[in-house]
Amino acid sequence: MPDLEKMRRFLQPRSLKRVFAITLALLLLAEIATPSLLAEYYRRRSRSYVFHERLPRSFERIHLDLPSAIDYIRQNEGRYDVNVLFLGDSVAYGAGAGERESIPAYLEKELAARLPGRKVRVWNLAVPGSEPGDLYCLLRRVEGLRPDLVVADFNMIFYGKASIEDPIAFDWLYLDEGLPEDAAKAVDRIYPRRGKERIGEFFARHWQLYGKREVINAVLFGSHPRKKLEELVRGCLSSIAPAVLRSATTDEAAGAEKPFEDAEARRRQRERVAFMYSPAPVDPATNEAYLFTKEILEHLNRSGQRALVFMTDQNVEILGDLITCAAYEHNVRVVDGLLRRGPVPYISFYGKIPSWMFTDHVHLNAAGNRHVAGILAEHLAPMLGGGES
Repeated sequence: MPDLEKMRRFLQPRSLKRVFAITLALLLLAEIATPSLLAEYYRRRSRSYVFHERLPRSFERIHLDLPSAIDYIRQNEGRYDVNVLFLGDSVAYGAGAGERESIPAYLEKELAARLPGRKVRVWNLAVPGSEPGDLYCLLRRVEGLRPDLVVADFNMIFYGKASIEDPIAFDWLYLDEGLPEDAAKAVDRIYPRRGKERIGEFFARHWQLYGKREVINAVLFGSHPRKKLEELVRGCLSSIAPAVLRSATTDEAAGAEKPFEDAEARRRQRERVAFMYSPAPVDPATNEAYLFTKEILEHLNRSGQRALVFMTDQNVEILGDLITCAAYEHNVRVVDGLLRRGPVPYISFYGKIPSWMFTDHVHLNAAGNRHVAGILAEHLAPMLGGGES
């Protein structure tokens, strides 16, 4: 009975008003304090932060680490004779291989061999899951850096119906305070957001706790709280039934080694990714990914920044007629034509990489990344004043 009486008192209007007022005051205090707390966090972090091979895999950690990574490159690029900035999506990132087995990692070794006596660093700032709109925003965000050359990859997945529904995957990139004003205007021109998106954008711009939620989650939890909960549940399950969990993990690892060695595995993978490969025509006048690609090429040309762009390949053994049908091949020619006619040197790997060099429908294994890096180095070394090894 005493507990029921306490509950009854707590639920009285006067008590609820008090709780609401305290909650509102705490939220207001957190809102006011967030900018200065994050600024102090980054200031302290800069003393020990070291950018290694690439950004983290977690989206929350990428949002957290990107400002630190850019500052680190700015402070350390003078230590190298040649600085190459590598931008792009998960293929450029090296999602199908280890940190030292990505295209940028192998490219660094290849260029060092072709530029004897010069200290080379290839900075991998590729963001997994990014689209051409993200690439444009990131390219403009890093303008304070002074690379000798910029390399960026493009992927036919960008231009499909599923991707152009959201041509900028990470809103925080175009909401970044460091984005130049003319770049923000270009984003608005190419990608006019709808009402629902504008509402979220309004809250992100004017409510710090919402706009910086990924950074706050990364600082407090290391990633999204949901992932921490999943880890906790997995830990509990392992203590309850370790043999079952070990068996499942072993099966997953075994499947990861040779995931597409049989026709059934390839069929399942094809079904999972089919939505990415729409044969709907790529319209150069309205396709946002196409327009952002054009804007990237024009900006690189206007800025005078030496650069090279390339088109990645798709795994035909898995995708089959999803990419060999006439409609999709027409789209490839449309995008390839834009890149080939552009003012920036261009290499196409489309249709040129054997299936055994893939880990799935689009990502490359270590051998595939080494193969691409070697060809890139042959073209980049002369641009950097060197020759072939």
